[in-house]
Amino acid sequence: MSMSTDVRNELPSHRGRRRAPGWYIPWLFVAFFGLVFTANGVMVYIATSTYTGLETENHFIKGIKYNDSLDGARAQSERGWRVDLGFERTEPQKGIVAVTLHDKHGNLLKDSTVTVRFIRPTMQGHDVELELPYLGEGRYAMPVELPLPGQWDMRLTIAHATGDYQDQQRIHVK
Repeated sequence: MSMSTDVRNELPSHRGRRRAPGWYIPWLFVAFFGLVFTANGVMVYIATSTYTGLETENHFIKGIKYNDSLDGARAQSERGWRVDLGFERTEPQKGIVAVTLHDKHGNLLKDSTVTVRFIRPTMQGHDVELELPYLGEGRYAMPVELPLPGQWDMRLTIAHATGDYQDQQRIHVK
């Protein structure tokens, strides 16, 4: 007997060897956490690249004056004015904003200062403010051209000798 044949028979052979059961389980954990980190990375990128940074200016002062706002809303409700605010589209990005004012007894409210401000809720720098002229019979109206299509907030402010009024509507301009 030769020694070389004995050594070859004792060495393990890799040809017929099978993997241990469950060998892939650590790789499933690696793949799972890799997927989680990738999804979070995409979300962080989208959040930081699309956020415009708009926030309420003077938020602390507005919070302190919240009770004054509630008192003003109560007084506005007690006056019982009937206010019809509307926006009628005439062309793309153009329309007519109209307001009709009556007190709670149905009388016309003349001599009011009626201001409508169009605010782009997602972008600064495109707001449009109009002071509507009185056209008679409690109606105030004016044409407006908005710089961009999309959603706009119409904020109505009315100043009259008997009180003031505020309202807001969201419109979609094509």
